[in-house]
Amino acid sequence: MMRSFFLAVSLVFSCCLISAQELQQHVFNIYFKSNSDMVSQKAKGLIRKQLLEIGSQNIREIIIKGHTDSDANDSFNIMLSEKRVKSTRSFLLTQGVPSGMISSESYGESDPVSELKSMNRRVEITLVYDYNFQRTGQKDKRYYIKGYVYDFNTNNPLRANLVIEDKNLNVFKQTDGNGLFGFNLKSSKSLKLTFSREGYLSHGILLDAVSFQKALQDTLYLKIALKPVEVVEKIIFDHIYFYSDSDSLKPESNGDLLKLVSMLKNNKNLFIEIQGHMNCPLSRPQNIYQARYNNELSHKRARAVYNYLLKNNIPAGQLTFKGLGNQNMIYPEPQNLQEADKNKRVEVWKLKVIEK
Repeated sequence: MMRSFFLAVSLVFSCCLISAQELQQHVFNIYFKSNSDMVSQKAKGLIRKQLLEIGSQNIREIIIKGHTDSDANDSFNIMLSEKRVKSTRSFLLTQGVPSGMISSESYGESDPVSELKSMNRRVEITLVYDYNFQRTGQKDKRYYIKGYVYDFNTNNPLRANLVIEDKNLNVFKQTDGNGLFGFNLKSSKSLKLTFSREGYLSHGILLDAVSFQKALQDTLYLKIALKPVEVVEKIIFDHIYFYSDSDSLKPESNGDLLKLVSMLKNNKNLFIEIQGHMNCPLSRPQNIYQARYNNELSHKRARAVYNYLLKNNIPAGQLTFKGLGNQNMIYPEPQNLQEADKNKRVEVWKLKVIEK
């Protein structure tokens, strides 16, 4: 059933022209046993889950990249990464993904992401999709979310960044020059919106069933006031690190995170900005999809620290967070894993709210 559904939709929309600026992407990895190219049942389940969460009718392209650890010689590892790509591609075909939608690359051992060999035996899967896609005849009621962003002190409109957190996906948008924004979504969904702009405290909103009850004629209007802030100083934390291609904190981060919790609990008037960063050498091709991946991963890392603080009873009103991609790497071309780790970090800055 899934195969026929995917094929039918892809045929209907194969002629549609969609701007690359409107496309989003979601990246995840599946892992393999040593010297094996067999896609495990766990990996198959993860692939199905990701396809269903995005919605097969929304997907425009799937990119698969094969990798290995460094146990064997180069030629063997290139061949093994190619086999892993082929196995993954074959499974996608069984799920009804059209062959023309899939592109692939094989890297062998040339692009390790961790000192753990098991993390390098992987296939990276990128789903490129259209978040705003609508299909006639869909049973779920749809709403239009629109509004504007303005300065809390002056009421002047602001151009701002908008992150839509929808299940496990992050969609990045911007308001226009008048601070206006708008997008569609299903009424059955619950999602979080985060608005941010340099020099302002970020503002988050959770949309759920109660929110939609306030909608007028299927449209929900939002007014977002951002408070201006000035950066006071950087709080030095040297050990808030993440695993490669992940927003999972490394164990050595615990000490600095506990210090941050204590600092915020002892000063209720302290506001901070959490900035997420990632490692992506400048020599790597920086196309639109790589840029979106950088934004998404750095946003997730900042959010991971934000969520850690919330779980430790720090009020959300003291916190703001954003991802900066690979804009501020300490080492633009890291020479080893230690330098790459220092690029995969979160920085914390003290803020002062500017009153009227």
